[in-house]
Amino acid sequence: MQRNECAVLGGGFAGCSAALELAAAGKKVDLYVKGSLFEDNNSVLAAGGFAAVPLNDNGKPSGDDSFELHIKDTLKAGRGLNDAAVVEYCVKHFYPDVILWLEKLGVRFDRIGNGLSLHKEGGHSRSRIIHHEDITGLTIMKVLSDAVRSNRNIKLHENHTVIDLITKNRLLGKKGKDEVLGFYVYNNLSGRVETVSANGVFVATGGLGKVFMYTSNPDVATGDGFAVCWRAGLKLVNMEFVQFHPTVFYDPSATNEFGRRFLFTEALRGAGAFLKLSRDSNQDFVLKYDIQGSKSTRDVVTKAEEVEMRKNGLDCVWLDCTRIPRHILRTEFRNSYEFCLNKGIDICRDPVPVVYAEHYSNGGVQTGRYGETEINGLYVLGETAYTGLHGATRLASNSGPECVLFGRLAAQHYVWKPHTPQSVRLPLWDHGKAEKVKDKAAISYYWETVRRTMTQLCGISRNWERLSAAKDVMATLTGNIRKFYWNYYVTKEFLEVRNIATVSSIIIQSAIARNESRACHFREDFPKESRDFQGLTVIQKKGVASIKK
Repeated sequence: MQRNECAVLGGGFAGCSAALELAAAGKKVDLYVKGSLFEDNNSVLAAGGFAAVPLNDNGKPSGDDSFELHIKDTLKAGRGLNDAAVVEYCVKHFYPDVILWLEKLGVRFDRIGNGLSLHKEGGHSRSRIIHHEDITGLTIMKVLSDAVRSNRNIKLHENHTVIDLITKNRLLGKKGKDEVLGFYVYNNLSGRVETVSANGVFVATGGLGKVFMYTSNPDVATGDGFAVCWRAGLKLVNMEFVQFHPTVFYDPSATNEFGRRFLFTEALRGAGAFLKLSRDSNQDFVLKYDIQGSKSTRDVVTKAEEVEMRKNGLDCVWLDCTRIPRHILRTEFRNSYEFCLNKGIDICRDPVPVVYAEHYSNGGVQTGRYGETEINGLYVLGETAYTGLHGATRLASNSGPECVLFGRLAAQHYVWKPHTPQSVRLPLWDHGKAEKVKDKAAISYYWETVRRTMTQLCGISRNWERLSAAKDVMATLTGNIRKFYWNYYVTKEFLEVRNIATVSSIIIQSAIARNESRACHFREDFPKESRDFQGLTVIQKKGVASIKK
């Protein structure tokens, strides 16, 4: 058994920020990631940048932007479900506590003259996206991962998949206020299950994109943090609000994951690119659905895509970047320009085929103002958390700075709070009468069925018939998966399919509970937004989803 002071699960923006903040306070940190620290996370794929209102030397907003405008844009995107106090706090702290902190670590954002280069993205009323070309995530993760690897207070454990959290109530059969004691984690290389004891556990395992057939997320995004927290008894909030990105490269012949998930930043549309239904068209078809056209928020643009593709029998739509000057495309959007050039497309003169794909979960584990949860010592960060910032949909580029901000806040909260060293001896993993898996066909079948069910029955357009059918399918599948779990040794592949099945059931139940259409949750049988659902969808283990005002 490993005894740790602090353990962080996940190595993206949130996990690395928490680990570095803890280490700076003198804490010994063990950082567990499912793959490789730098490559295997959503953060490295963040193309656009970080939304923040730049401040001058006097701490006041510079230029024509303001806190009030950023707050207004965020609340508008969230369609009445944001926590206004959290939104205000984040907007006022994104620049001093995120951008300046990252710059001190060594991140170099693009500049024009003496000021920052600012992009404008869909839903933003001002240019406030701080970036490094169109590879901001990669640039930031390079700095964060290097800082983690070189920090003597941080011990890195790559190729580890979390299985379940260990809590005091669950272990000792108690009731009342619960406390985290550690977790079980699967070593992907050795095939062994390790027992980890920790006073503080920080869950930052990222998104759930692999729940769906098409996603911009990497293969590691199987909703692990959502699932383990739900099994530990924590509340999950607004899980029906799954955001799809409207501009992912369409290539049906692509055989590698990167070729299937390449994402074109929203800043392209902010700079003048637009979506059209055919290669030769000059019409922005999104204008039929919103006055801002292709500059609208993701939920509006993606819904317009879905409707038009179904109506016209299209496999894709086209992103036209030809209105953007060539020198800007080749410099500020160099990654997108070069990717397309390798595909035989010059985006300075030719449109690009794109489709929508799952991109971001707006819901997550309910947390407090510091990422803390109802279980003492357990913090949830990043995309796995629901902080109240996003509401019903995420304003573009708000999530990156949210990850860093709450990663730091959670670490600071843990450091400030007095802790009694954990004294309970944790049981080692017991295989019982389990056997090794001899036939992996069942796992492949579960994996395929879960993802196809979610894509076809609980995707962008939903209704009672589809959701009910999806619920029935998942009930049978999860029953079979539960039996499989107890009869065979765990593997990384099985743990992942177990988690996507759990998360899928939660999303379906949450979608059934919300009988309205709001932001990225669209019900064909309830096409309008309703005041009766002006609240959060809450679901907990052994319960059903319900709307809490």
